Amino acid sequence: MMLKSVNIPESIVLFILLLFVTIDLWTRPLRFTDEVLPEHWNVVTVFLYPLLFLIFYIVSRPLYFPFRSRSHRLILVSLSYLTLHTVFFSSRPATDAPFSLFFLLTTWMFLIIVLSLSSPLFTHWHRFLFLILFYQALFLASYALLVSFGQSYIPIDNLQWLRIGPIALPQLYVGEQGSFLRLASLTNNPNAFAAWLVPGGLMAWIEALRAITTSAWRRLFFFGVSLTLIFGGLLASASQTGIYSFFLLALLTTVLLLPSRRLRLQVSACYIIGVAIVLAALSLKPGLLLRLISLNGRLDLWQAGLAASADRFWVGHGFGAATTGLSEQLGEETLYTFHSTPIVFLYEFGIIGLLLYVLCFSFILFRLIRNYRFDDVESLTLLLLIFWLLLLQFTESILIRPSGFYFIWLSLLAYATFRRDTPTDSTHT
Repeated sequence: MMLKSVNIPESIVLFILLLFVTIDLWTRPLRFTDEVLPEHWNVVTVFLYPLLFLIFYIVSRPLYFPFRSRSHRLILVSLSYLTLHTVFFSSRPATDAPFSLFFLLTTWMFLIIVLSLSSPLFTHWHRFLFLILFYQALFLASYALLVSFGQSYIPIDNLQWLRIGPIALPQLYVGEQGSFLRLASLTNNPNAFAAWLVPGGLMAWIEALRAITTSAWRRLFFFGVSLTLIFGGLLASASQTGIYSFFLLALLTTVLLLPSRRLRLQVSACYIIGVAIVLAALSLKPGLLLRLISLNGRLDLWQAGLAASADRFWVGHGFGAATTGLSEQLGEETLYTFHSTPIVFLYEFGIIGLLLYVLCFSFILFRLIRNYRFDDVESLTLLLLIFWLLLLQFTESILIRPSGFYFIWLSLLAYATFRRDTPTDSTHT
């Protein structure tokens, strides 16, 4: 829907932008991650990215940057440090040189594309992204729930159960549900599967609330059913990260949709009191609250990451070296990641890289909070996306690798650099 335009080059640019995110979402190369894709995807992906960029350059030539601002220097400084650091450390044994170059290539090309978009075109891109996230979550949840009740589902005995008091939920590992979703890197584990359901569920929640206020019963039925399916898939994943973040962001959504600032403060106070009561009730059972807060042993991984970062605190160990650092701290049989994006930044890029990352993320958050309006669904959804990534980055190391998560973060970073008083001219002359 959002690709329909009287300006054909703009439509092609949006389509290329979509391909960038989709390819990394579904077909990340086996050599660069722990996915189950065949080896030949390495060659296909490496050649496909320059081809997409070449098509973009031909369509939008000459490259047009209509919004030159001081805030663009933040991107330039961060990416320059990332480039110099990656090139300098590429010869270290713990790093993966091809992966590092692939990472730099995709990052530079994607940022050049999104920074070349005009404000109206960027708005179209984000609206289209909202639709992608919603229908992706609806499709994944529906497919996963259907297959989980069928004969083709292969359960894994050694996966965790989510136990909250009398409730026990077995973890649904979508990656084992056959040849289709097994190829999708976004479902390589239950936490990643749940993470992609959260933004789609939030968009269904927003539209359901709006349908109630406008008495649009057909829309309420559609988004109500969609929300039920997505939430069912979220519960089936038994992912603490996904379930906790969805509830927190759903409560935040309800508050942000209220028109009165005083009413927002009152509702927020009620929510905080309710959370305190729940935590107090959980603390009555020994060990339950600590187990929930630790997120299934992530505290041990975070402590190991901080300890491993001490010997090269300022400049880090190089891109892709986190796996080696974790095995050195906890042994070969541990998980492959520290499960925290800031800790991975600290270990691989040092405190300098971490501070640049925190500065970029804070800049996005500040700009989107400043642009938020309760009557503007687009500004509300953008704010929820950055809060979604904010919660997700502390329990998963996802914003440091080429993936759909990473490109959404880069897209928000570029969008935050646009000045509010920027003219709305086209990208093409």
